[in-house]
Amino acid sequence: MMRFLLIALCFAALQATHSEIFAHPGHDHSDEHAPAVRLWKGADGLFEVEGSFVLARDHRVLIHKNDGGQVWLPLEMLAREDQEWIRNRVGEIDSLNRIGRPIDRRMANPDPAFVMIAVGITLVVIAAMAVRSRRTRFAMPAAIMVVAPLCMLAACSAREESVIKDEQATDQGDPPTIVAHFKAFKDKLKFRWTENHLFIESNGLPDHPMMIGITNWQQQVPLPQAYAGKNAWQIPLKPKLADKPISTKNALFRGAIALAVNGVPIFNALNNRGEDAFMIGELDEYGGHCGKGDDYHYHVAPLHLEKMVGKGNPIAYALDGYALYGLTDEKLDEFNGRFDDKGNYRYHSTKKYPYINGGMRGVVEVRGDQVDPQPHAGPIRPEGRPLKGAKITDFTVDADKKMFSLKYEVKGETRKINYKVNANNSFTFTYIDAAGNEKTETYERKEGKGKKDDKKGDEKKKKKKGPGKED
Repeated sequence: MMRFLLIALCFAALQATHSEIFAHPGHDHSDEHAPAVRLWKGADGLFEVEGSFVLARDHRVLIHKNDGGQVWLPLEMLAREDQEWIRNRVGEIDSLNRIGRPIDRRMANPDPAFVMIAVGITLVVIAAMAVRSRRTRFAMPAAIMVVAPLCMLAACSAREESVIKDEQATDQGDPPTIVAHFKAFKDKLKFRWTENHLFIESNGLPDHPMMIGITNWQQQVPLPQAYAGKNAWQIPLKPKLADKPISTKNALFRGAIALAVNGVPIFNALNNRGEDAFMIGELDEYGGHCGKGDDYHYHVAPLHLEKMVGKGNPIAYALDGYALYGLTDEKLDEFNGRFDDKGNYRYHSTKKYPYINGGMRGVVEVRGDQVDPQPHAGPIRPEGRPLKGAKITDFTVDADKKMFSLKYEVKGETRKINYKVNANNSFTFTYIDAAGNEKTETYERKEGKGKKDDKKGDEKKKKKKGPGKED
């Protein structure tokens, strides 16, 4: 009887070595264990989706929302408790699906964790048989009984490490073809990808001069942003045309709608008040300015990028996955798009409104009047106020994007703002008025709001009225 048990356990252990860590379950509404509706939360706390789990595939999760729609979410973007729930659910479904499943090529590479589990089980059974038969001294089964638990503990650790590595592994073979369109800026950007998305990391700052020429200014300045990790930009690699496209004439007034190939986001041509940002003097010579988070972005097509990427190549990608090209003589639809000779949809730039893609012709998820998910800026200062009559005349930045200087005129007076990025993730601002009076403030970048530290000792109090105040 004991020998029979040993053979059975060894066979079961060998079968266990062929298990997968993360399966791709099917969705069966007849399953009595079908998941109830959950409130899915983002790892960064920026979004919530209420709906039920459908399936997990390629490190993404398909959620059936309560409103009847469906959305794919990258597993890494969900809160840890949601990721754990998915792993457990996938394990349950995969166990059921394995019944009668044919052996495939992955079985040739058994998981080391399950191999150690199998060894541990076998050693325990051998020890039990030795003790029962009394043919072996007590030292042998005792030693085996010590080794077996250690094997199992090592197996659990190895299995956990495998799951972690599986979650973090996003690159899949050769890079997507669209990566080539960013090659002119490859030294300033970082890429990773899955089967369905390209993730792009940048600091959000271009190499060209910024802010010069703005005559409608809210006292915001460009700061490097942490568009990296979970806060990276993501471009769909398999875009699909939407049944109900979204126009930027009456929607998407928040956040970006595209990403230029230099890593700078592109916003709706209309500002958050519905005004043409270009026509009212809010933009610099390159069509950009800064938002409330001191985040630089374009509101018109960055046509200057054609000189670097080559005419006829994309200068940006909309967040629905379709490329944005330069000017064209072809007739465009209301979204500034058309189909090319191969039947592929593309957006084009225009010198008149809407200048860029006039909406989302492709499928996107919209939440809070912006495409979701997308990166968020990290503000460090309270948002500025309009400074009537001000005009920005000069802006300089060093090669490392650490030292900045902005010069502006208001009522015939020249003023400056010098600021720098410190090693401790803080920012020091020095405001200089026309008389040379200086006021220095230091802000620390924290989650949410920036914390100001007034350095009173650095302030020359020649006037009660400090710089940067609206006259």
